[in-house]
Amino acid sequence: MNRQGGSLIPEPVLEDGTVRLRRWAATDLSCVKAASDEGVIPGGTTVPVVFTEEAGREWIERQHSRTGRGQGWSLAVTEISRGQAVGCAVLLLRPQEGVAGLGYWIAPEARGRGVASRAVALLTEWGLREPGLARVEAWVEPGNAASTGVLSRCGFEYEGRLRLFLSFPTRRADAWVFSRIGAA
Repeated sequence: MNRQGGSLIPEPVLEDGTVRLRRWAATDLSCVKAASDEGVIPGGTTVPVVFTEEAGREWIERQHSRTGRGQGWSLAVTEISRGQAVGCAVLLLRPQEGVAGLGYWIAPEARGRGVASRAVALLTEWGLREPGLARVEAWVEPGNAASTGVLSRCGFEYEGRLRLFLSFPTRRADAWVFSRIGAA
């Protein structure tokens, strides 16, 4: 794993002409608010359940600290033509060497335009190449057709079901495991 000065390599700026992934900025509070207000996103992420400006700023600061603490990379997903954040894409290191978990969400107003697929492809390809990850995996709750579609379009393979693996504040749920692996 490439590290610089004890922490992970810095957050990259990745783009494909339509989507850009970049470090979170203080000006991205409206994106965090949209995710918080959406209802489902806060239930499976660390996005504040109740948005306040202070909670939004704290959430952005936590995203910044992930790389410095060696946990992984959390990037704002932006549409280049619009210039503002519309989602989040993260790679969080697992305890197994060379393995990262992929997470992502897109605010409701940006869904249906291929933003998630582009963001997942950019971050996964970067993770397998630059930090030298051997494996990127994603855990998806069964029935989440949008996420399974994104992962399939990005070359992830379904591996199986982990029964009652996911833990939410009020319930447990199964997880479908998808992965992409780097060159051996």
